[in-house]
Amino acid sequence: MDIAVIGSGMAGLATARILKDAGHNITIFEALTGRGMDSHSTEFEGGLIDAPLRVMNPHLWKNTLSLATYLGIKTYPVRTYMACSWLFEDRTETWLTTTRSRIGNFPIINNRKGLQQYGWRLVKGMLQLKTAIAKFFKSKDQDMTLAEFINQHEIEEVFWHGAVMPVLYTICTCNPKTIGEWPAKPLLIFLRQLTDGDALLRLQGGTPALVDKLIENINIQSGSAITKVTEQAEKVLVENNKGEQQLFDRVVVATPTTKIEEFLDSAQFVDDIALLRQFRFEQGQLVIHTDSSVMPPKRKDWSVLSYMMDRKFTRQQFTVWLNSVEPSLVGKNAVFQTWQPVTEIDPKKVISTVTLTRAVVDSKTVALNKELQQRHKMANRKVFFCGSWSCDGLPILESAVTSAMHIAEIFGAPLPFVGLKPKVEVAPQLGY
Repeated sequence: MDIAVIGSGMAGLATARILKDAGHNITIFEALTGRGMDSHSTEFEGGLIDAPLRVMNPHLWKNTLSLATYLGIKTYPVRTYMACSWLFEDRTETWLTTTRSRIGNFPIINNRKGLQQYGWRLVKGMLQLKTAIAKFFKSKDQDMTLAEFINQHEIEEVFWHGAVMPVLYTICTCNPKTIGEWPAKPLLIFLRQLTDGDALLRLQGGTPALVDKLIENINIQSGSAITKVTEQAEKVLVENNKGEQQLFDRVVVATPTTKIEEFLDSAQFVDDIALLRQFRFEQGQLVIHTDSSVMPPKRKDWSVLSYMMDRKFTRQQFTVWLNSVEPSLVGKNAVFQTWQPVTEIDPKKVISTVTLTRAVVDSKTVALNKELQQRHKMANRKVFFCGSWSCDGLPILESAVTSAMHIAEIFGAPLPFVGLKPKVEVAPQLGY
């Protein structure tokens, strides 16, 4: 079949690759002049900056890593130790730094202040969380939000807000105010698996290498914003902003649902539009820069992940020190990514500012996704929808691949990559 895929984020590209390998003729339409998935990646002093940086746990990103392996992309391990600092009006004070054990890759506290002032509270919080998670998965009542889960269990505040929640903000790249609305189950599965000691992995060549393989031998029309999608007899007409029209047997829409009313025929797709407009999205700013004020004041305390927060946990930001996880940046000037900065970053040191759009996940979206999957099974269906927003899981990149797999199943396309283990090679530049 001739199939159009609208959007070249991870969901669209994965869908296109799977269907192409199943023998279909694929055309990808992308409104941007480049590729959506790696449109924010850039170079810095000859090295690669992925925006956002992507490192993956082999359990939580299993389908994403399996797909990369199927495409011939290798990975390398990274150690994501962290530093936590209090934000005061006149200073920043680092209260916790961690490293990873050589055996098992488990996080351990390695600074005296963290051990003396917060060691017991952190250990206590970890034990409380493990107990609470165990009770949750033994319970029949798992239909609750993360906020409801926390309200039911007493978990040490410094551990939960100072160490756990920043990790969730990092993975979800969402607003701290909305993460409490998330269904508790996928987040607790994530936290349980994150502590299993597996090293995080990064793709060799980063996101651009993955995109290159995903679009190999596929027709992609960049700078081609779609303005009309309408069914005509047994075909679907797709028209772009240049007035060019093409007929396809099927169309897969892989954009945020906020975009669909720009091109879907409002009469033909009235029910789909009514459903999809109920999905909510939020935006956040990712700043790529060279301002080291986002790191601990003492150079010896610098970590891959730097979390900063006030004592009331009302102002929070996290930063990734890119040189410590990207081999091509080793030896270059220090460069960082800061998500939703609350401290001032020197404008002269800003390389770029990226706006990221993420779906708001709550109990309502679970029901909406179930209804969407039922609609996809309707007879004579010609237009389908996918994206990280159309799956309830975590992390976002994995949800995008999972949504592509759902589309593949509808088309009867095989999934030859499922179950493949990532090929791991150490990056000697990182020093471990």
